[in-house]
Amino acid sequence: TEVVTLNSSLVEAVVEGDYAIASVRFTGLIRETADGNPAPFDEIWHMVKPRDGSRGWVLAGIQQVS
Repeated sequence: TEVVTLNSSLVEAVVEGDYAIASVRFTGLIRETADGNPAPFDEIWHMVKPRDGSRGWVLAGIQQVS
């Protein structure tokens, strides 16, 4: 898969209990085959990490946006 264009924006950043949570929206164009036409994609990636700094950001889920 080739990422032809990539845009991102922070949708939300919150603290819930002992965790920081960030949701980032990614949009752009991807190409699945070398000679294929680029297709649009739109996803929100939900990231989480402990507030105490004991670990870095971890992907908690990917949400497809219609």
